[in-house]
Amino acid sequence: MGKKKGLKRVVINLLAMLAVVVIVPTVVLVWLDCYTNHGESCVVPNICGMQLDDAKELLRGRNLDLEIVDYKYKKGAAENEVVEQRPVAGAKVKEGRKIMLVMSSLNKPMVSLPSVTDNCSLREAEARLKASGFVISNVLYQDGEKDWVYSVLCDGKELFNGENIARGSSLVLVVGNGNDPIREESVIDKGYFE
Repeated sequence: MGKKKGLKRVVINLLAMLAVVVIVPTVVLVWLDCYTNHGESCVVPNICGMQLDDAKELLRGRNLDLEIVDYKYKKGAAENEVVEQRPVAGAKVKEGRKIMLVMSSLNKPMVSLPSVTDNCSLREAEARLKASGFVISNVLYQDGEKDWVYSVLCDGKELFNGENIARGSSLVLVVGNGNDPIREESVIDKGYFE
């Protein structure tokens, strides 16, 4: 009888190990597939150019959520218009996924005017201003050192180095034409060596 009891105990232990090694992981994997909707996805619609309320409605209809992550100025875009989305249109995602949105703002970002006035040549000023996002609409010449930038104008107003103005503003540069109005008299002409 002792051998039968021992054998019965071994068989029960083997069945228990089989259950732990095979059945429990199988049940867990089936549960995970159902819980995570494995293999199921929906296509992200193109919502760029839509107003926020319309985008919300469309995404809700596809069981997707949204989150606004930033606002930025885009020329020609209406206020609260979607200008960027992540993931992009056409991507496959799970239901309930948040679509990250960048919305339009009517306010142009302000940028500090680079140090160009009385500090650099026309060529260097143009490079610095364009790199900062400004547009040079005209160059006016005045008497002074050739190609030296004497001032920067925006809408007829003189700007100063470091002043904050809207990115994309049209600027006018006032530059020297090479006719120096100040003619220094030489020391010899003054009669110091007579």
